[in-house]
Amino acid sequence: MTEQKISVREIVKMMLLRRNISLSALAKGLNEKYGYNITQPSLSRKLINETVKWSEFQDIAALLGYKVRLDENKHWSGLGVE
Repeated sequence: MTEQKISVREIVKMMLLRRNISLSALAKGLNEKYGYNITQPSLSRKLINETVKWSEFQDIAALLGYKVRLDENKHWSGLGVE
């Protein structure tokens, strides 16, 4: 069975829905709290094109009350390439 990957756009949409916050309000919050100069249309394009930087995603998550975490996979068996 193949694992389905979820896009950054889908994750952000889920967070916005859970917080009942619009993309416009998110753009405004990023500008005010983190000094971004981003509009709702440009943020939307970044999400659609999947060009959101890791640091931007972390700021979005923090602004919406989430933490971004990486956990080590204890069952990792290497890269499988030589």
